[in-house]
This record gives sequence, C-alpha cells and structure tokens, in this order.
Amino acid sequence: MSSVENRGITFDELFRIRVLDPDKYSQTENLKEECSAFTENIQTLSTTVKTLIDAVDGQAERIENEKLRAVGTCNQATSEVEVRKRKKKELQAIVAEKKEEIERLNVQYESLLKVQQEQELLIAKISDSNM
Repeated sequence: MSSVENRGITFDELFRIRVLDPDKYSQTENLKEECSAFTENIQTLSTTVKTLIDAVDGQAERIENEKLRAVGTCNQATSEVEVRKRKKKELQAIVAEKKEEIERLNVQYESLLKVQQEQELLIAKISDSNM
C-alpha cells in the first residue's frame, strides 16, 4: 500500500478521486437512498395524517352541529309542553268565566221570568177588577 492509500484517497472504476473506500462509499450511497425513501415515507405519512385529521375535524364539526340542533329541538319540545300547559290553563279560565256568566244569566233570566209572571198576574187582576 502506498501512502496515498493509507490516507484514504482512492480511485473508482471511472478513475475519479474518492476520499472514502468503495465499500464505505457504497454504504453511504445505500444510506442516502434509504434516508430518501424514509423521508418520502414520512411525507406520505404526514399527508395521510393531515387528511385523517381534516376528516376527523369535519366529522367533529358535523357532530357539534347535530348536537346543537338536538339541544335546540329538545328545548323547543320542552317549551312547547310549557306553552301547551299555559294555553290549557288559559282556556280553562275562559271556560270557568263563561260558566259563571251562564249561571249569572240563568239567574237573571229566572228573575225576569218571575217578574214577568208577577206583572202578568197583576195585569190579569187589574183587568178582572175593571170588568
């Protein structure tokens, strides 16, 4: 071996100067290719993960919208029950008022009938006494 070979300087088959011996150069090239492949795999994984995250975020947004819609519907149903109860009470109060009015009108009618009968009786007595 010459002193040049001891220092690690060699020539390849195309007579280019190499600092590394051919085995180490070959290993370095293999490592470079593996690193490139690994980097591509990482980029593919990153793209896939981003796509997955976007899909999950989209689903989460749709789920939140559906939750809000469900809560709104539930609140609407609850308020509808309360509205119906209030309306029922209002209608019951109106019915009670109308019943009281009917009762009052019936009493007034009975009183007027009694007055009418008394007046007719009085008219009959007056007519009989004039004759």
